Amino acid sequence: MKNSIEKLFNLTGKTAIVTGGAMGIGKGIAIKLAEAGASVMIVDIVADKEASETIEEIRNNEGIVDYIQIDLSITSNLPLVIEKTIQVFGDIHILVNNAGIFNYMPVTELTEEVWDKTINLNLKAVAFLSKLAVNTMISKKHGGKIINISSIDSLKPTGNLAQYDSSKGGVRMLTRSFAKEVGKYGITVNDIAPGGVNTPGVQKIAGTNLSKEQMEATKVQMEQLMKMLPMQRMGEPEDIGNTALFLASSASDYITGSTIIVDGGLLLM
Repeated sequence: MKNSIEKLFNLTGKTAIVTGGAMGIGKGIAIKLAEAGASVMIVDIVADKEASETIEEIRNNEGIVDYIQIDLSITSNLPLVIEKTIQVFGDIHILVNNAGIFNYMPVTELTEEVWDKTINLNLKAVAFLSKLAVNTMISKKHGGKIINISSIDSLKPTGNLAQYDSSKGGVRMLTRSFAKEVGKYGITVNDIAPGGVNTPGVQKIAGTNLSKEQMEATKVQMEQLMKMLPMQRMGEPEDIGNTALFLASSASDYITGSTIIVDGGLLLM
C-alpha cells in the first residue's frame, strides 16, 4: 500500500513550469513539485539573485531546477518559456500559472494603466502560455496538467481590488473553457483559489495605493479576520504547494474544470 501511494504522487521524469516561482506561493509550489521528483523550471520577473534562495533550497534537497527571468505580461515573451524549458528538460508535462500582481485601489481611483497591467499578467499570460503548453502536450501525445492559481476574490470580492478580482474571475472561467476542450487529449485543467496566505507579496504590496487611514483600517480588518477564521491562522505557501502537488499527480487524473478552495474557511465567514 505504501509503495502504491508513493507511486501515485511520484513526479520523477515529469517537467513542471511554475510561473512566479521564485517566492511566495510559487516558491511553495516549486519546492513541493521538486520534492516529488519533477524537474522544475521557475519562471519569474525577479532577478537571478532574488531567485537564488529558492533554487538553492531545491538543489540542496537534491531537486532538479532551472530558472528563466522574463516578463510574462509581454505576450511575445511566452514562446521563449516553452522553448527554453524544452531545451533544458526536453518536455513539458505540468504548467502552473501562478504569476500575478495586485494593488489595492478603490474603483473611484482605478486607472487604465493598472487595469491593463493586471489583466495582461493575471489573465492574458495565463491564456496564451496555457495555449502553448497544451499544444506541446498534444504534440507529445502524453497528456498533461494545467494548474491555474485563481483566488477566493474571484468568488467573494474583498473590496478595492476590482481589477484583480476581475482577472481572477477570468482565470476561473478560462480554466473551465480549457478543460472542456482539452480533456480528450488527456490534459486536465484546474485552478486553486487561495485565501489569506502569508506571502512577501501580500506583506509588501497590500495597501500601497490606499491612504494611511485606509491602510490602517485594512490591517486591523485582516488581524480581526485571521482570529475569526475556522483554522485561526493564515495560510502558508506550503498549503498551496500541497494542493498543487495533488493536482499535478496521478491522484487527480479524473478531476478537471474544478476550483479547489484553500482558504482556511475564509469563505465561510
